[in-house]
Amino acid sequence: MYKRLVSVMVLVIFVFIVQTAAQIPADSEQDIFLPDKKEILSWMTTAAKIPAAQQNEKAEAALKGISDPDDKTPRSNFQLCAGLAYLGNGKAQQCMGRAYENGRGVVDDMLEAYVWFELAAEKKVPEGETDRDRVLLRLNSAYPAPSEEELENLLAEHKGKIAEYQKEAK
Repeated sequence: MYKRLVSVMVLVIFVFIVQTAAQIPADSEQDIFLPDKKEILSWMTTAAKIPAAQQNEKAEAALKGISDPDDKTPRSNFQLCAGLAYLGNGKAQQCMGRAYENGRGVVDDMLEAYVWFELAAEKKVPEGETDRDRVLLRLNSAYPAPSEEELENLLAEHKGKIAEYQKEAK
């Protein structure tokens, strides 16, 4: 008798916990997971609505937020930067590099930071080369350091993904 009662109570508690967890917003400012394709395409659609004249200004503001450890909206800044970066905005690509370098709004990943800083440098963003070189130094000081070929392949992979996402977003 008690076993059944305990089993039923455990089941009720489990259902309550699952229901409560389902009510928690999936995308809070504290989330730091890697985005998937669906999320990136959604952010690109939102970012595409920002007038071209304001995109650099918005990316610069998000970059300042990503760079400030006391900023209260790291995930929102990351999402804005991701949308603009995948649309090809150089300042937003620098913002993505900074987000991945510092783990602000996304998990920290030095390889991702390198790629985004390299893309920003290719767009002639003033600090892009400095940021890229700083991250490359950190990558080369780790064991095992990525080879130039691995970095080039990663960059080519990202460029292909960006082109694919831009095509799908249209």
